[in-house]
Amino acid sequence: MIRSWTLIFLRNLKKRPLYPIINTLGLALGITCFVLVMLYVSRELSYEKWNPKHTEIFKATYLYDNGEVWTTSPRVLAVESKEGLPEVEDVMVFQNYGPTGMLFHGEKSILKTIQKADPNFFEFFPYEFKFGTVEGALDKDNDIVISDEFALEMFGDINPVGELLKMDNKDPYRVTGVYVTKDISSSQQPDVLGRIHEFNENDKHWGNFNYQIYYKLIPGTDGVAFSEKFDSFFDEKKAKAWNTPLEDFLKEKEARIILENLGDLHLFSKEHQGTGANTVFILSLLAFLILIISGINFINLSISGAAQRAKEVAIRKTLGTPKTKVVKQFVYEVFLQCIVAILIAIALVEVLLPQFNTLMGTELSLFSPYNKWFLALSVVAILVLIAGIFPGLYLSNFNPVKVLKGDFGRSKSGKHLKKTMLIVQFGISAIFLIATFVIKSQLDYMNNRDLGFDKEQTLMFGIYKTQETWKKFDTYKQEIAAMEGVVSVSTTNRPPGTYSGNGSNSNCDYMDQSFQTDIHFVDKDYLANMGVKLLEGKFHSRDKFSKGDHSRVVNADGDTLFANQIVVNKKFVESFGMEEPIGKKIQFWEFQSEIIGVVDNYLAKGFDQAHIPNLFTVYNDSEDGWIKPQRVLVKVDGNDIEKTIAQIETFWTQKIEPGYPFEYEFLDANYARLYAKQDRLEKLVTTLSMIMVFISLLGLFAIASHTVKQRYKEVAIRKTLGATEKQLIQSLVKDFVVVAALALLIAIPVAFYLSYQWLQGFVFKIDMPIIPYIITPIIVVGLTLAIVYIQANKALKLDLVANLKYE
Repeated sequence: MIRSWTLIFLRNLKKRPLYPIINTLGLALGITCFVLVMLYVSRELSYEKWNPKHTEIFKATYLYDNGEVWTTSPRVLAVESKEGLPEVEDVMVFQNYGPTGMLFHGEKSILKTIQKADPNFFEFFPYEFKFGTVEGALDKDNDIVISDEFALEMFGDINPVGELLKMDNKDPYRVTGVYVTKDISSSQQPDVLGRIHEFNENDKHWGNFNYQIYYKLIPGTDGVAFSEKFDSFFDEKKAKAWNTPLEDFLKEKEARIILENLGDLHLFSKEHQGTGANTVFILSLLAFLILIISGINFINLSISGAAQRAKEVAIRKTLGTPKTKVVKQFVYEVFLQCIVAILIAIALVEVLLPQFNTLMGTELSLFSPYNKWFLALSVVAILVLIAGIFPGLYLSNFNPVKVLKGDFGRSKSGKHLKKTMLIVQFGISAIFLIATFVIKSQLDYMNNRDLGFDKEQTLMFGIYKTQETWKKFDTYKQEIAAMEGVVSVSTTNRPPGTYSGNGSNSNCDYMDQSFQTDIHFVDKDYLANMGVKLLEGKFHSRDKFSKGDHSRVVNADGDTLFANQIVVNKKFVESFGMEEPIGKKIQFWEFQSEIIGVVDNYLAKGFDQAHIPNLFTVYNDSEDGWIKPQRVLVKVDGNDIEKTIAQIETFWTQKIEPGYPFEYEFLDANYARLYAKQDRLEKLVTTLSMIMVFISLLGLFAIASHTVKQRYKEVAIRKTLGATEKQLIQSLVKDFVVVAALALLIAIPVAFYLSYQWLQGFVFKIDMPIIPYIITPIIVVGLTLAIVYIQANKALKLDLVANLKYE
């Protein structure tokens, strides 16, 4: 039986290849897109799921009234919460910054940051150890555990346990273990992990938000409900430590704490405002819809192709073939086509995966352990079953007598089904065409909007030996500024874009008001160099102050403070309601600061975060302290950029930080990373939308061809009776235009709603554009007319005698 079915399938394939080829190609494209996108989605959903304890581990997140989100905490909270909250089983403190420098092993050196954590890190993140053991891995201050990737880079294939790594003049670090990171998706995969310092006086301060703290709760604890208790606990402890009545503390409270589950951090964290989850949702929806379109196309074409075999089925039924056997045969033939489509799709995935990885910034593999192959196979199996049963049932229900008389071609059976499927196909395609235009419009706005600062032709590079390089501050600023091709030089600890480097936030007090403020440490040239607009007052006139330059003042509470001068942004002034800000005195930290200038707001953190108060102060000229320049920004004239960079690199690596790599990038590229996800999303959605349209057009082409062929005799009769070509084409095209119009009527409001919801993720965004809702109908209707016209034009050239000789 199988052999007979296979021979029949091959005979029909040779006789009528159009439908099987289009069918297989469309399905292969759909499966390829589905698999590629689901590889990415599977990886995103796999973060922390490898960890058997991920449902019990939570991280504290602080949500501020001004929209800021902090994920760091004071270390004292870890101590207090473990002692004072019975729901907390254990606590682990992690410090994502630490000593940065060249790690040496023999003659080999690699630039790395040694991140620090409590010794129980591997109880919270139970990685498998390749070399060494987890017990006692971080017992001593100079013990380090390294990742398998870093171990391979530094040591090759040998077991490095017991080897020493040196950094600058510090005591050598001893490797105690190597843990495995391959095929594991986690937010915490430090290349080099050391033991965090012992709890000290500075760690007792409730305003020292320098640590990430993970809490393991007693199994069964509701993390969401516990967040309220945890927030109240924090308030009570902080108010007590600051000798403030709890009632007064709560009146000035600016943030609340929530506990976010470890498994939710990658996609759903408040820090990233759920943008990861939105991307995964959009891509998952696209993947399934493109598979649905492929499936609908497959079913539609299978019915159209099978309809050409109506007489074959009628004869077999007349000879006594059971209905179930007819259905089984069509399921088998569809199964063969699906097998071919799957094989083509797997080949295409392997070919396209490197380009897809480049686009998405990933390292996906077709056979990674986190891929859910059984889900994909289940989806394809269901598709095969539906696609095979539909044409079988469709044909097996026809009356053999009518079919053998030739009535099938003129029957309306199945027309509504095919039209409905076409409406769904074109509706989905139109939705994502509109979405593509909207996403592109928002990205164009983000690329062209005035950011409030000048990011063009600005070279940026990092300072690694912060304290030592600080001693050469005046030297390198003067030397670089004097180089040919350099327009200006400035430094900061917080450049726009990545906001990388050490920074701080603090409450700034003015009269009876207090607001969280981003504090920037800059030199006198920074704001002018960045092209930030000065609204009133002046910029700083010096790069740095020593405390001896400050006069001492005593505030109303009797605290001795240092006088200081600051520049603030427009949002700062608006927050405090200042009408004449110049000369006003602001208190933060140990300073009473006088406002000497006000600058316009600029988009330092991207388009999805609102402006917040900003304060700019120059560096404190002291040998100790961590608030020193982290980035050097050099504005170049663009005449010979390569030569200018080469000069700076030679100078920096020979005289300022010898032995360290010179790693630079341009500020515009750095800033572009803020919306890299949206950029990747736009490219992927555009590609998938084009494939959706292509698959839909394949189906339209085949269905139009089949429909027109069924109406050959009608066309011949009408042509004989004197109908003009225009009338004939209109009659053939009309039904398809109606289908396209109905699809657009459904698609436009759906697309508007989805696009509107996506735009709400941006603070700075476009108004909903009208153009996509004009262009998309033109494209859909235009392509429909073009394809159907091609088929209709063939009908006009038919041989009237050949089509009417039996009538």
